[in-house]
Amino acid sequence: MRVLPFVWPLSGDRGSSAEEQVRRYYSRKTREILHKYGPGPRVHFHVGLYPDGPPETTVPQRALKQGLFDSQERIVDHAARTWGVYETPPRRLLDIGCGLGGTSLYWAQEHGASVTSLTIAPEHLPIVGRFARRAGVAERVMPVLADVHHLDETRAYDAVYANESSGYTDRTRLFEVVAKALAPGGWFGIQEHFAGATPWREFMDGYYRTRLGRLGEYLAAAEAAGFELVQDEDVTDSVAEFWVQSMAWNTAELDRLRADSAAVPGAWSGHRLEQSTIAHSRFFRLWRDHAVETRLLRFRIGGGR
Repeated sequence: MRVLPFVWPLSGDRGSSAEEQVRRYYSRKTREILHKYGPGPRVHFHVGLYPDGPPETTVPQRALKQGLFDSQERIVDHAARTWGVYETPPRRLLDIGCGLGGTSLYWAQEHGASVTSLTIAPEHLPIVGRFARRAGVAERVMPVLADVHHLDETRAYDAVYANESSGYTDRTRLFEVVAKALAPGGWFGIQEHFAGATPWREFMDGYYRTRLGRLGEYLAAAEAAGFELVQDEDVTDSVAEFWVQSMAWNTAELDRLRADSAAVPGAWSGHRLEQSTIAHSRFFRLWRDHAVETRLLRFRIGGGR
């Protein structure tokens, strides 16, 4: 597989393809992600689940960090349980937009899947490989530099998974590619955010270099490719707290830098921490008011269970 350009207009970086904008975005974010959500081997960059209500925020920074990681693991595992993975684990899984490999390692470690981990960020390949070796699943996790729009595989996977990565895609093409790549009886699981009002959608897209869609758009693209929606869970209320906990970590890190002039800045500058905290305060309001929703979707070709 090789990376080919897919042009989609996004805010900023005029003259660049959408793929190049996203690649640069994640290249800039890598050190921040590792510092806040690391050290690995399972490192996630997506929202988490708080089904039991908000935990405290006046706790040590290391506890806030652990809480963020636990919530991210929780939402991935919740999807797996809801989708029946514990009963029927996939042997071969495609992880679209694997990031630093946290979800790929989850599928390999917890369910024994052989995972193809798709990324468009070249510098993520050795990181995912290193984490897979640390986790003891190097033989089951294969990081690949590729653009999903140009994936050309037939009946290669029992399951395809996209965790907050479908928002970067042409949905029509995405479902076409996945429909071809799935083996008979396979499923396509998606964790994604869906935006309502245009101003908020533009804010989200500008911040994350994404292109959030509406649920109806996904359903239409899925149906055109021969899919049926078999599960749809709205987890927005249990996700909103993630932004509060993220802000708490940000401010704790900012306090650490300000309290000690000799403190090592790490990956995050004071400006970036302030910028992130302001954005996450807006995200919390969007999720609390359901102006943006997070849903767990599972599709099958022609339906089924």
